[in-house]
Amino acid sequence: MVLPSGLPTLRSFSTGNYTRVDNVFCSEELTDHVIICRTTPERQPIKTDHFPIVTVLDLQNTVVEKRERWNWAQVDWEDFRENMSEEIQILGNPRELETEAQFWAALTAFDQVVEKVVKEKVPRAWPSPHQRRWWNSQLDTL
Repeated sequence: MVLPSGLPTLRSFSTGNYTRVDNVFCSEELTDHVIICRTTPERQPIKTDHFPIVTVLDLQNTVVEKRERWNWAQVDWEDFRENMSEEIQILGNPRELETEAQFWAALTAFDQVVEKVVKEKVPRAWPSPHQRRWWNSQLDTL
């Protein structure tokens, strides 16, 4: 019960007596977020005997950060493959890696090539607030 006890919620038309016939209940978790819960007799509408009850809650919405993303659906894959092949050839022919240092150097070089091609060939997109992530252009034709 979040409405303080002893607070009248109704003024009888016939007798003018104040009574409490209305209650405000909420869960235990929500009770911690109640800032105000009170009646406002000054806002009582005409032709009604109940007082409005004002309840203010402190609720914070978690805002999801909108981030730019890769638009994989718009990639020209043939061009992507050609560019990737050209860039990988710059690394040289495959060879056996004999030390851990050689492995990490080769992996870093490969990662840099992939990152470069992706940045050049994959368009970027901002998520729309109205986006249906499960929808794609192929479904438009159905």
